[in-house]
Formats: sequence, structure tokens, C-alpha cells
Amino acid sequence: MTAAEDIISPRARRDFLARPAIEAQLLQALNDGALANGWLIAGGEGAGKATLAFRLARALLWRERPAGAQTLDVPETERVFSLVASAGHPDLFVAERKYDEKKERHATEISIEVIRELTHFLNHTASMGGWRVAIIDTADDLNRNSANALLKALEEPPPRTAIFVLSAAPGRLLATIRSRCRRLDLRPLEDETVAGFLLREGAVANEDEANRIARVAGGRPGFALSLALGEGRDAIAAVDEFWSAAHGGGDVSGVAQRLAGKAADGVWPHFHAMLIARLASEAKSAALARNDSAGAMAALRERLDGLFTRGDAVNLDRMQIVMAAARAMNAARAPAR
Repeated sequence: MTAAEDIISPRARRDFLARPAIEAQLLQALNDGALANGWLIAGGEGAGKATLAFRLARALLWRERPAGAQTLDVPETERVFSLVASAGHPDLFVAERKYDEKKERHATEISIEVIRELTHFLNHTASMGGWRVAIIDTADDLNRNSANALLKALEEPPPRTAIFVLSAAPGRLLATIRSRCRRLDLRPLEDETVAGFLLREGAVANEDEANRIARVAGGRPGFALSLALGEGRDAIAAVDEFWSAAHGGGDVSGVAQRLAGKAADGVWPHFHAMLIARLASEAKSAALARNDSAGAMAALRERLDGLFTRGDAVNLDRMQIVMAAARAMNAARAPAR
């Protein structure tokens, strides 16, 4: 089986689980020379946003791309492929949270300094005489100042410039950023498609395991892969235990204690993501059934997502976060008096 360290990064991944309509739209725009300067690529965590962005970047930066090409593929033998994969292409800029060597962790936000570097990059002629491409990975990490700075870059982009803005929560972005971009939504894939992807990647031992992980991945192949190759199985069990206990007003202290220790560092982000996804799914189901609880479930999802995000930002004890989440779920489900 493939190991976690062997996961192919979005920069170097060639096989994208394409959505045919999106692929056709982008291909036509590229071949017609009508590609917009700003694109908002929206989708849940692990939906394939970065993989698509780098796929587009390679196609744009490939100077020898045949006219009227029928695919966005770039052969791995082409120099542009290796330059993008190695983060060495001079005409590609990726704005992301910087890594602090002293603290041994990434910054919590994309700072305005990073966006200023992006602006400097855009104001210079392309080194290889073609397009300049920028990827914001992800815009959800922008703070107010860096978001406003990005808006200025989107308002007056130089010619032959493409800016791909990635977001798992586009509704939280500045409305003016959204209005400056053409939007692409990466909808969830079928469970069967995700399971097949896991099997091809060698990430699971058998079809049953692939199906089990696909069911909780919410149609997101990248997230499914991280579950299969990381500590996703423990996270799945933790979410199931927490959900059963919190849903029925039971005791969540056991799972809270297991998640609090350093040994659970790899489980924690998956637990957060899957719990929020499960709440979102329940809210959607309630809305489709015209159930009065839909609004409350959507509000609970937002509240818990904020709780986890803020708690991680200030290094709040994880046990406290889990216990607070359980209390919020119990309160949301309690009948009104």
C-alpha cells in the first residue's frame, strides 16, 4: 500500500478527477484566448481545488501547447511540468501561509506581506515571455488587510495574467473579490468514483475499506486520500463515538481525552473536518425535507466550525473544545421551552 509520505502533491499530480462540464468550459476559454484574469475555484477541503489550479497553471505556462488542444493535459516529459512540480517556475506565484522555522508551524493567516509579494510579481514582465499565474491557496486564510490587497490585484490585473483564488467557504470572502472572479464549483463526486480513486492510488487494502472511507469523505477525493493514508480510520471512529454520545446527551469525556493528547495530532484535523461535514449533511437533509430544524443545524455547523478554528488558533486545550462542542450540540437539540 501507498504510504502517507508518498502522496502526490497537487503541484505534481497529473490525474485530476475532472468534472466534464468544468473541463470543457476551461478548455474552450483557453483555446479561444478568452480566459478570465480572475477565477474563484470553490469546493470543500480535499475537493481538488489546488490540483485543478496547478493543472490550469501548467496549461497556461506551456509555451509549446498545440493550438486547439483537446485537453488540459501537459506531458510529464515537458520542462514546464517539472518546473511547476518543483515550485521552480519563475512565472508561477503561490500565496499561502508562511512556515515559521522557529515555531515549527505555519502562520494562521496569509499576511499582507505575502500579497504584496504577489503584487510585485504581477507588476514584472513574465520571465519566460508568456503568462503569469498566481494561486491563492487558500483565500479562506486571508485576513482583512491581505484580502483588501488581493482585491486591488484583481481589479487591475496586467495582461496575460491569471489569478486562481481557492476557497472552501466562498460565502465568507469579500463580495468584491467574488464579483471580480469567474466561479467554478467543484461539486462532490459519487462515492463509487472516490472509492475507485483510492484503489488506483493503492491507498486501501480492499474494496470494502475504499467504500467505507468514500462514504465519510463527502465526495472529496483529496480528503478521502488523506483519511486513507493518514490517521483517518481513528478519526472516523472518534467522530462516530462523539456523534452517538453527543446526539443522545451522553458522556463524550472518553473521546475528548483521547483527542487531547499529542498522539492525536494527526487525528484532530480529520475529526474537525468530518464532524463539520456531518453537520452540514444533516442541515442539507433537513432543508430538502423542509424540516424546521434546517436553520438551527446550519447555525450549529457555523458555530462549531468557528469554535474549532478559534480554538486551534489560540492553542485551546482540545478536550475543552470537544466538551464545548458536545454542549452546543445538546443545546441545539434541546426542545424549546
